[in-house]
Amino acid sequence: MKHSALRAINIVTVVAMTGSSLSLHAADPIQVQWNQVCRMAAGRELFVTTTNGDTLEGYCVSIDLNEIAVTTKDHKVVRVARATLERLEMHRAKGHQFSSLVKGVHRGLQLGFDSLLSPTAPLGLVILPGTLAWGAVAAPFCLLGDLRYKATGKQEIKLN
Repeated sequence: MKHSALRAINIVTVVAMTGSSLSLHAADPIQVQWNQVCRMAAGRELFVTTTNGDTLEGYCVSIDLNEIAVTTKDHKVVRVARATLERLEMHRAKGHQFSSLVKGVHRGLQLGFDSLLSPTAPLGLVILPGTLAWGAVAAPFCLLGDLRYKATGKQEIKLN
């Protein structure tokens, strides 16, 4: 069998495995107590709709008796009163895995290069190739994680 045919089979196999690993979730809302919303979200993105129609996307920072605090993509913390909350949804999967990997590889490379110019140069000689190998091996899995994030969609949260 030719190399190109084997490669095509491998690609089709990976795509099929990825598609089958994306779990299909029922559209039923999750029942959660108000004080457990941040814990249940566990780092997944929330979508908050208020009674006046405003929408907010971000991550749960804290929750108290009367309001929920959400940090947005521009790193602002927005507080939404419980009384003005119309709808609360979250992504079913965690996202942004590839961008997280890029940041980690960047920090590792920076540490390795800084080590090369110091008495810890042997450490830098170990860190640099290790960091590059980690990035190369982890990148496809992070991309699949981000694909899963986009494919799984949102789930409504009903508050008790």
